[in-house]
Amino acid sequence: MKTLIALAAPLMLAACSQAPLQAPSAPVAPTAWQQAPAASASAIDALETPELRALLQRADAANRDLASAALRLRQAQTQERVAGLRFNPQAGLNHSASRPVEPQSSTRLVDVGGVSVPVTSQQGWSRSYSASVGVGWEWDVWDRLAQGRNAAAAQTDAAQADLRAARAQLRQQVAERYWTLRGLAAQRPLATRQRELAQDVLQRVRLRVREGKLLPIEVDRAAASLQQAEVRLADLEADTRLQRQQLALLLDEPLPGPEITGNALLEPAPTLALPAPADVLARRPDLQRARALVDAALARLRVSEAQRYPQLSFSANLGTNGSRASDWLSQPLVSLAGNLVVPLIDWRRLDAQRDSARTELELAALQLRDTVARGVVEVEALLVEGQRLRDQQAANAARLREATQAAAQAALRYETGTLARADWLQLEVARLDAEISAQQLLLRERVQREQLARALAY
Repeated sequence: MKTLIALAAPLMLAACSQAPLQAPSAPVAPTAWQQAPAASASAIDALETPELRALLQRADAANRDLASAALRLRQAQTQERVAGLRFNPQAGLNHSASRPVEPQSSTRLVDVGGVSVPVTSQQGWSRSYSASVGVGWEWDVWDRLAQGRNAAAAQTDAAQADLRAARAQLRQQVAERYWTLRGLAAQRPLATRQRELAQDVLQRVRLRVREGKLLPIEVDRAAASLQQAEVRLADLEADTRLQRQQLALLLDEPLPGPEITGNALLEPAPTLALPAPADVLARRPDLQRARALVDAALARLRVSEAQRYPQLSFSANLGTNGSRASDWLSQPLVSLAGNLVVPLIDWRRLDAQRDSARTELELAALQLRDTVARGVVEVEALLVEGQRLRDQQAANAARLREATQAAAQAALRYETGTLARADWLQLEVARLDAEISAQQLLLRERVQREQLARALAY
C-alpha cells in the first residue's frame, strides 16, 4: 500500500494542480417584453371547457408520443441507477476443475543382473479443484465515477423535461383541434344561411335580367357569390373531417374521430397573464432540457479528464484448491491486493476523448443560447400576432356594424316597397360574410392563445 501511494502521489499532485472545469455561462434573459402586455389577464384554466378538459384527460392516457416520452424517462432513470451502483464493491465467485487429457505415468530404472532396465508405472488420473470468492472496490480519487453519475442524472433531468414538453405540445394540439372544430361548427349555420340567400338572389337576378331591369353581367356576379358560398360550406365540411381525424390520432382512437358537440358562436378568448421573461424561460421545458444537456456534457468532459489520471482499486480474495474436497478447508488462501493503473501509453486516445467531450460541451452551450433566443422570439412573435388579431377584429367589427345597419335599412325599404328583394338579400349576404369573418378571427384568437400558453409554459 505504501508503495502504491508513493507511486501515485506525484501524479495525484499534478492532477490537483489542474484548474477545475467550469460550466459555460448561462445566457441572459431580457428584462421585459418588447410587446406590452394587456391590462387584464387570466389563468390557463380560463381557456378550458369541461369538454376540452375531458379530451385532455383522454389524450394523457392514450397518446403514443406521451407514452414514448415516459418510457425514455424510465430508461434514463434506469441508467442513472446503474451509474450509482458503480460505487458499490464488485463481488465475484469462481470455481474450476481440471484433469489432464492423458493419464499420468512415471518411469524408473531397475537393476537386473547389472543391467539398468526402465520400468514404467501408471499412476491413474489426476484431478484438481479450486474455488475463490473475491471483492473489488475502486477508490474514486478524481470523481470519475461521481461525474459519470452526474451525467446520468442530467440525462434524467433532460428526459423529464422532454416529457413535460411532450405533454405541453399534446395539450396545445388537442386544444387547437377542439377549438377549430368548435369554430367550424359555429360557422356552418351561417354559411348554410348565406348559401340559401345567395341561391335566392341568383334566381331573382335572373328574373330581373329577363325583364330587362338589370344588365346580364349581374347574373355572373350573383353566380360568383353563390359559388363562393358553396365553396365555403364545402371547405367547412372537409376541414371538419380532417380535424376529427387529427384529433383521433392524438387520442389513439379509430376514425372518423370524436365528434364535438354544440355549434354555439365562439366568444372572445381571455387574455393570459404575462410573467417576466426570466420567469418564463426558467420554467420552459425546452430550456430545462438544454440546461440539463449542458450539465451532462460538462460531467462527461470531467469524466474524460479524470480518465487521464491514475486509477486506484483494491481487492480481497479468499480461495482454496486441492485434488479432493477434504483438502479445501485445509488449504485456504487469503489475499489482499491494490491495483494502480497509470495511463501513460494510451494518452493519444485519452486526448481525443477529451477533445470530443469538450466539443460536445461547446455544442450543448451553443444549443442552450439558441434555445433561449428562440424562446424569446417565439413569445414576442405570438404577442405581435395577438395585436394583429385585435386590430383585424376591430376593423371587422366596424364592417359588421355597417353591414348590419345597411341590411336593417334595406329591410325597411323592402317592406315599404322602395327596394327590390334581391338588393336586400345581397346586403344580408354581405352581413353574413362579415359575421363569418368575425368567427374566423375568434377561432384564430383561440389558437393563438393556446400557442401562447405553451410558449409561456403554463
